[in-house]
Amino acid sequence: MSEAEMDALRAAFDAQSALQRETDHRFKNVLQLISSVILLQSRRASDPAARAALKSVLQRVSAVSVASRHIDRAAGAEQTDVTSLIREIATELASNAAPGVLVDLDLDPATAAARDGAPLALILNEALGNALAHAFPDGRPGRVRVALQRESTGFVLAIADDGVGAPEGGPPKGFGLTILQLMAQQVHGRLEMTATQPGFRLAVHVPMDDPSP
Repeated sequence: MSEAEMDALRAAFDAQSALQRETDHRFKNVLQLISSVILLQSRRASDPAARAALKSVLQRVSAVSVASRHIDRAAGAEQTDVTSLIREIATELASNAAPGVLVDLDLDPATAAARDGAPLALILNEALGNALAHAFPDGRPGRVRVALQRESTGFVLAIADDGVGAPEGGPPKGFGLTILQLMAQQVHGRLEMTATQPGFRLAVHVPMDDPSP
């Protein structure tokens, strides 16, 4: 390849990188705008159920925003640093946990295709958020363990608590479960929910994927 061709290739790469940075910046601004609107609406809502629902939506938007910050485009491939993504979301949720409830992290290094970052962020947000909200009622102390383990075929993200366990009649149901199922499908993963006595464990097995666009 001639010097002129190399210069043209570098110029094209630089232009593409600049365009990608501009796109990322606009995306983050849009998420921030959406968060601001939701927060404003939640402050104006008089119904406690409506405020709780809007808070849940705000947490989900925040999780997607976190995912956008952990995309690495080195070597021309787009990957999500799953480990740092999980650590940031788990730390944020743990900071709002009730007194006496601890969150432990046990995270192996792992990456995934960039497109899987937001679904994984939402899975963690729903599973850990649900454990912190419902596993330890009436000031009960306890622990939630968030683990990320590499497997020969991919990795598994597991959230396990030692709380009161699933309600009578089976595993939890509701909109949060629907999100978990849909996001597991997005990453071509397998969702598992297990009563651990005490407590409850949710895990998603994510297969290896080509991180290239």
